[in-house]
Amino acid sequence: MMVCIMLLGGGLCHWQLEFPQELIDRLSHSEIHSISDLQRLLDIDWRGREKEKHLKGYATHCTWNISTKNCIVMIKIEEAVPAVCKTRTVIYEIPRSQVDPTSANFLIWPPCVEVKRCTGCCNTSNMRCHPSRKHHRTVKVAKVEYVRRRPKLKEVFVRLEDHLECVCTSHHHAVEPSDPEAGHRRAKGKKRKPKKLRRTKGLLVT
Repeated sequence: MMVCIMLLGGGLCHWQLEFPQELIDRLSHSEIHSISDLQRLLDIDWRGREKEKHLKGYATHCTWNISTKNCIVMIKIEEAVPAVCKTRTVIYEIPRSQVDPTSANFLIWPPCVEVKRCTGCCNTSNMRCHPSRKHHRTVKVAKVEYVRRRPKLKEVFVRLEDHLECVCTSHHHAVEPSDPEAGHRRAKGKKRKPKKLRRTKGLLVT
């Protein structure tokens, strides 16, 4: 399939082929850390190091040449560093509903904490950064109320969620994250008995 792109300032039509799915899949499931990696993956001749014609907006540095009494402008252009999919420390504001869902007249301290969450970008827009492993921990916060013209403090336990590992997956097929503590708790508990099947009018139901 071909797409017609109208060029700005004219009536010319520039035809471009859509990206093949095989190429999108290759980009989605490959590790790309630089433009050079992208060049090798696509097996193309990259001419991005040619001299720029338009240098406005780039950081410049002027070096004074004593012999020629001229200012030599040095242009610094850095390669973009990808924000890869990984765990990062983010700020999590503790919801009031976790402390007391029945009241609104109280304060929480601290009002926010740090947690680890999966953030970042994947190679293509059809992929999303999802947690593949999670960990839950319990912290103690202070609930301050004002009762009978006096402040009243109570300690409340709040459950927080940290992401341990991340993975880029299709947003249509999100990975079900595993919790190490969940498996540990299930191992200590009793084993679940398999449900017995009973036959009803020729059909097996649970």
